[in-house]
Parts: sequence; structure tokens; C-alpha cells
Amino acid sequence: MQASGNTLTLGQLGERRILNELIAPRFPLAVPPSGTADDCAVLPRIAAGGSIVATIDPCPTPIICIIEAVDYYHYGRMTMLINVSDLAAMGATPLGILVSTTMPEDMLVSDYNRFLEGVDDASHEWDCPVIGGNIKDGSPFTATGSAFGSVIGSSLMRRSGALPGDLVCVVGDMGLFWSAIFSRNIASEIAPAHRVDLERALYRPVARIVEGIKLAELRSVTSCIDSSDGIAGSLYQLADASKVDIVVEDELLNPHPAVYEVARMVDIDPRKLMMSWGNWELVFTVRAQHLTRVAEMFSRVTSPWSVIGKVTLGSGCVWLNTSGRLHRLRDSRSERFTKVSYFTHGIAPYMDLLRNDPLIESI
Repeated sequence: MQASGNTLTLGQLGERRILNELIAPRFPLAVPPSGTADDCAVLPRIAAGGSIVATIDPCPTPIICIIEAVDYYHYGRMTMLINVSDLAAMGATPLGILVSTTMPEDMLVSDYNRFLEGVDDASHEWDCPVIGGNIKDGSPFTATGSAFGSVIGSSLMRRSGALPGDLVCVVGDMGLFWSAIFSRNIASEIAPAHRVDLERALYRPVARIVEGIKLAELRSVTSCIDSSDGIAGSLYQLADASKVDIVVEDELLNPHPAVYEVARMVDIDPRKLMMSWGNWELVFTVRAQHLTRVAEMFSRVTSPWSVIGKVTLGSGCVWLNTSGRLHRLRDSRSERFTKVSYFTHGIAPYMDLLRNDPLIESI
């Protein structure tokens, strides 16, 4: 007897049917017609003077799948997000992505289809086609993406290059992701409009591909990074890469209304939520004299952005300027192989860090 659609497993399909019936209809570039498949994906030819940039990242367990029932759609979207966000930080136009998955043979076909749906939706959202990959049986389920992009050489943005006098800017609304997590038990008390913003940050985080490309085209950005490890961590990485210091101006840290509301209700400094990870912002430095052209660009793409500080002489420190006094900003990045790495320890230690650790360090 053939299993029903809700109980059919990948082991019952087998590799060829998985490729031909599940993957090929969604991603024709990844699985050419039978008999013509090659061992490698072929990238399109890029313009003279251009460069190809590449990145590879395994998909972590999406936080939403930790605090709610597992929905493999989020794995698919996250596999795309973590890779194309790296392209955005360099100003690259996506060319394609390879996706490799390991799936238990008892994984439901319906669950794997949800994963493919997440990849497919994100592929169209960020115009990054799936051009190949690999599948194999094994446990546990894992997904790894390797994305490729193209950029004109003179437009390439790197983490290094910031100079004293540059302004420090952020693309995106800081702090919404962890505000959404902390609001889970008080959602009914939060203003409806704010709940919409929080749910979007939690369920559909955004890679800033368009903004990254537009910033690169301006040729005014001196350094750039995506905030996969958090705003504070990104600032430290930019400062270290350029051997400068960064001063964040307290008066420029204006929290999104939803972040401010949640922070007040759970008694957390909103600035700590703003320095956290999960929002996939772009953090960049720009020549002060070019700020007007940056502002004009963002008025056309209608993306949230803000100036939060400046670059000064130094050797890799990040400071918070409060009423004329400099305090060293705590590096609250999501760092692997530490007690706050959710890969090993879950989300509770990082939530405790946000609740209890000070925003600034004692020196």
C-alpha cells in the first residue's frame, strides 16, 4: 500500500524521485533534464573588470523552530538568508546558490517540501536562483548554502577601509528580533501595529541585497559588514579590520517604537536589544562629505537607516559616548564556542545576557 501524502517519507521515494519530483520542478537550473546533468554548476559570464564573490554557510536551527514547532520552511529561508546577506555586505549582485542537504530517510516528504518552499520563496525574493547542490541521506537534517555574486571591482565593499572622520551607519531597524522573542508572553499587551513589526522580524527576516548593491554603486562606502553576529559585534569587527576606534553616540540610538515598548515592558535597556543579533542589518562607514548622496539613495529605496556614530583614531575599540563621557561598549556578539552560543547552549544564555549584563564594560 502506498503511503498517504502526510506520511510518505523520503526513504520511500528514493534519490531519483526526490530529484525529479521534488527539486527539479522548483529549481530547473539545479536539476537539468535527465541525461544532461553535469557535475558542476555554470555561472553566467560577468562584465569585464568585475569580480565574483563567494560565500558558504551552514544553516543553523532557526530560532523560530526552537520556540515553536519545527517548520522546515524557516530552514529553507534561513539557508538563503545567511548566504545572500554576505553578498549584500560586499555590494554583490546574486548570481546563484548551491544548496546541499542531508536528510534522514524517515523525513516526511511534506517536511522536505516545506524546506524547498522556503528556499524557493527566498530565491525569488532576493533574485538568487538555485543553480545546483547535493542531497544525501543521513541524520540529522542539515542544510548548507554556497552563494555567488558579481560586483564591479571599484564598487566592492570590504570590512576594512574605514578612516577617522567617517560616519557609522546602519541599514534596518535595530533590535526588533530579540524584542519579538521577549514579547512572546506579553503579545496581547503590545500595540497591534507593533506586533506586526515584531512578527515580521521573527518570521521573515530580510537580507539587504538591494541596499547593498545601491551602496556599492555610490562608491562612497569605506567599509561594510552584515550584522549576523549583532550590531555590537559588527562594530568591533569593522574597527579591528581598519585599526580604528568607533564611537557610538548615545543620542543617535533612537529605538524603533516596538523595541522601546517591549524594552519598557520587560525592563531591559532598549539599547542592549539594538546591539543584539538576528535583524540582519548592514553596518557601514561612509565619508562624511558623501552622507547627502547616501541619504538621497535611501529616500529612493525607502529603507530604514540611521547614522549612529563616527570613526576615530584608535586600534579596534568601540565606545559609547554618553553626555560627553566615553564608555567601552560591551561586545555582545553571537560568538561560536562560547557560553552564549545558541548552537550549543540554546537561546536562554543570550537572553540572560541581554537581561543582566551591562551595556558598557567597567574599565
